[in-house]
Amino acid sequence: MPEPAERPPALPPAGHYRLDPQHTFAQFGVRHMLVGQVDGRFDSLAGVFVVLDDPDRLFEGIDVRIDAASIDTNVAARDEDLRSGRFFDVASFPELAFRGTESRRLAENAWTITGRLTIRAVTRPVLLETVVRGTTIDPHGNTRIGLSARTALARADFDLTTELAQESGPEGGLDIEVQVDVEAVREEAGQ
Repeated sequence: MPEPAERPPALPPAGHYRLDPQHTFAQFGVRHMLVGQVDGRFDSLAGVFVVLDDPDRLFEGIDVRIDAASIDTNVAARDEDLRSGRFFDVASFPELAFRGTESRRLAENAWTITGRLTIRAVTRPVLLETVVRGTTIDPHGNTRIGLSARTALARADFDLTTELAQESGPEGGLDIEVQVDVEAVREEAGQ
């Protein structure tokens, strides 16, 4: 007898949500020397968003800030280089920011979120493919939702061109894969 198909999770209830920074992760993989990949993450971020009652455009008001100095590739010398003026220049540009402007339903449990990503004072449009992983009530009675969002970026679009040809080839192209795993808590009125 075949296994029953797994039902997609219920849509989250409408309201204002705040990212749980202890359970939200911004991870990336970037091409290295044309043949390899360096994986890393940012360990400090904060953000808010709104879930609407309209499942066709479920998300709005997305505002996420990432502490650029919290980059971690598991190699201290490389992380210091990435924080320097050669790359993120965290002394001058301490935050990466994403502002989501609209969302559109793609499938029963998937949306695209259109927004603008700012890195080093360069802002470019970005499209996130987003899936709702589920909704639950935590031991304190708070509504929590889980999301996963993915996109691909080109370093050159954000003027991160140090050693670009040797890392990504003369054409550059989409050379960074980004995944953000979100756990967010619904804020009650007055919080």
